[in-house]
Amino acid sequence: MAEEKSNRRTYSSPLRSHQQGITRDRILEAVAAIISEGRILEFTVKEVADRAGVSYGSVYRHFPTRESLLEALYEAAAEIMDQRSPFKPLSLDEIPAMARKTVAIIEEKATILQAFTMALAASNIQPQSRRQRDEVVQQLIAKSAPHLDPETARQAAAIISHLHSSLTWATLKQRFGLTAEETANAITWALQTLIRDLTPHKEE
Repeated sequence: MAEEKSNRRTYSSPLRSHQQGITRDRILEAVAAIISEGRILEFTVKEVADRAGVSYGSVYRHFPTRESLLEALYEAAAEIMDQRSPFKPLSLDEIPAMARKTVAIIEEKATILQAFTMALAASNIQPQSRRQRDEVVQQLIAKSAPHLDPETARQAAAIISHLHSSLTWATLKQRFGLTAEETANAITWALQTLIRDLTPHKEE
């Protein structure tokens, strides 16, 4: 009997788990909307709860601190990008086309990814997905441009990683007023030009 009670206590209802997932998503969407309005680190839990249409306690159960809210936002943005456009180039030449696809995804999921970008720029947090992407670029440069000295290789990797990022998208869109197509074209052109300059020219 005791074992049966224990089993009942640990049983997790699929419906309840689904509802919790919906609540969590609504909370994150509310945070993203608030941050996108420019209030990056100036929101309260009550504001998030009111915007999401959930109770104050629900927000705390999912995210006990403001930091946990922001970390979850980072994870959600990284998951979107990883599912839609995983960063797994086999060579530097593949990166420009991947960047163009990334811009399209950011445009489609603008609210949460823009909020992620704004929060990232205002904090000193480095998401794991970003560090992994940086490492991939560094490895590709070492493989494709072994003639570069370490300092130049590090600088090139930094520029390529930055160009292939939501931060560049946000800058070109918000500061310079480029359209989505213009932003994609500018990033693709910059990456192609840099990569072509880095890699040795093959003889015809």
